[in-house]
Amino acid sequence: MTFLRRVSLFATAAVAAMSMLSFSAPAARANDVIRVGYGPFLSGGGLFIAKEKGYFEKMGITVELRRFDDGSLAVPAMIAGELELTNLPASANLFNSIAKGAPIAVFADWGNNRPGHGYTAFLVSQKLYDEGIRTIPDLAKLKGKKVGVGALGSINHYNAAQALLKAGLNPAKDVEWVFNIPQPDLMKMLGQGQLDASDLSFNLAAFAQGNKMARIIANGDEIAPNFQIAAFAGRKDFLKQKHDVMVRFMVAYLQGIKEFDAAADAPDKDPKILEILAKYTTLNKPELIKQIAPHWSYLNKDGLPQIDSIMTMQDFWSGEYFQYVKTKVTREQLFDLSIAKAAKQKFDQEKPFGN
Repeated sequence: MTFLRRVSLFATAAVAAMSMLSFSAPAARANDVIRVGYGPFLSGGGLFIAKEKGYFEKMGITVELRRFDDGSLAVPAMIAGELELTNLPASANLFNSIAKGAPIAVFADWGNNRPGHGYTAFLVSQKLYDEGIRTIPDLAKLKGKKVGVGALGSINHYNAAQALLKAGLNPAKDVEWVFNIPQPDLMKMLGQGQLDASDLSFNLAAFAQGNKMARIIANGDEIAPNFQIAAFAGRKDFLKQKHDVMVRFMVAYLQGIKEFDAAADAPDKDPKILEILAKYTTLNKPELIKQIAPHWSYLNKDGLPQIDSIMTMQDFWSGEYFQYVKTKVTREQLFDLSIAKAAKQKFDQEKPFGN
């Protein structure tokens, strides 16, 4: 083999090797991994959209999702280090968990009852509706009746209690609370006459009304407007140690939020979003998602939770009527808002998704 031939072969091999190196380098740098718990509810739409449309990957993050039927069930997994983030209901359990030392903090919105986008609704049985209970003041006639909620101290319990207060009732003494029953079963109990009233997610409320099982008296955004439904929380150590990673995560989430809110107001504009929401929620059919728009809940554009409403809930659950919260926690114990604020600034300045 001639010298020139050997040089040519060597050069060819070198070029091929360099090509392989340049091709494999990005794959060799693994994305930051964040393990996230979620509940199968529409208020998680911002997360689901960002996951399915590849926004987290674009920000250099791999999101691994783990489903829980209720966000509060994910707390033990977080404490054990099996999850970094999860949604948590805005409930008495949130305050009690943190008061008892759970190392978690709320860092973002996961859905609230903004006027026009209410995700919850208070209903009475069809029988009581026919007998004249049709407005909030009429709820005074529920005295001595059975009112069902999924859990005591939950957002549904809070909304139901506020509706009763508006009607002049004492929510602790004037009704019999039926609880620890899944919402679909509460809906059936309304239809069977085993319950007189309940507070349910809007999709179940709409189904109950459509099938003459019960009638909606008021939506959650009318009873307690702008109140938090659920919050996005994370392990405090992770939020602190991986602050830069979480800012990138939050930037992707903000894009998901933007598209979620837009789709709630115009569901035909992006059918892909309906498919995504159907995939991750119990409604499971795009047409069902579309039917209840815009009652998907609302996600704040800046990603921040409804802070004042959450603190008001804590006061209520430790106040005159109910004492579910024995030790109140401070805003500093509850929230880490630095991530959402930094992400919103980055989102607006860099426009990583072209808008």
